[in-house]
Amino acid sequence: MRPQQRAKLESLSAKAKGKHMGGRGFTLVELLVVLAIVAILWAIAIPGYAQFFAYHRLVAVTNDLVSSLHLARSEAIKRGKRVTVCKSNTAMDAAPSCEGTSWQQGWLVFVDDGVKGAVDAGDQILKVHGSISAAEITTTNFGTYASYLPSGGSQGNNGLGNGTLNVCVAGIKRSIIINKVGRIRIEKETC
Repeated sequence: MRPQQRAKLESLSAKAKGKHMGGRGFTLVELLVVLAIVAILWAIAIPGYAQFFAYHRLVAVTNDLVSSLHLARSEAIKRGKRVTVCKSNTAMDAAPSCEGTSWQQGWLVFVDDGVKGAVDAGDQILKVHGSISAAEITTTNFGTYASYLPSGGSQGNNGLGNGTLNVCVAGIKRSIIINKVGRIRIEKETC
């Protein structure tokens, strides 16, 4: 074979090999570089996502509790009767009661016609909220329950009208502050 033919044949052979591979695929080095970049970006992003989800969990729990308090206040004014929000570990049972060691176990909203802060036979349950996870709720003045009077004013289990419910998730806290006339405001803090 002549050198020109041999060069042409080698050129065609190289083209055929390139066509067959078609530039498809990656070399091992390219693949390792891409994987290293993905791993670095993932390591940077994960803590941000955890904080993002913790914040939204905090907001959700706070909103659930505030909506229950608003419901209790508006129903007390509308019905002209005491309406109470109490912590309950039996909130999801057929016959819920105001028993529980913490607000995280759940809470009830009910028309409180009988004994203050206790679900009696004639009391009407308005709302039930089951247990929550990954959040801690602490209180001042509202350790057992928060009641709303027909005037819209609030009252805790020790007779005082104002108090706080603190919701903490992953070091972030929202304080639900209830004043004597029953109005609610929220402050952002750290646990």
